[in-house]
Amino acid sequence: MNTDIKTSWTAVIQEDPETGDCILEFPPEMLDQVGWKEGDTLVWKEMDNGAWSLSKKAVNEVTE
Repeated sequence: MNTDIKTSWTAVIQEDPETGDCILEFPPEMLDQVGWKEGDTLVWKEMDNGAWSLSKKAVNEVTE
């Protein structure tokens, strides 16, 4: 078992200075580790402790 794999990250929400939209910028090493790439659809899930979880939407997954 590889114990060097990080399983959680903290990201700071930033504001796009041109549009005012909120941005979450993910570090490249995190994207590589979780297998996400630009254009993927992510699903937000609120956890019981008030934290949030993000996962890549499965091809056939239906979201609310």
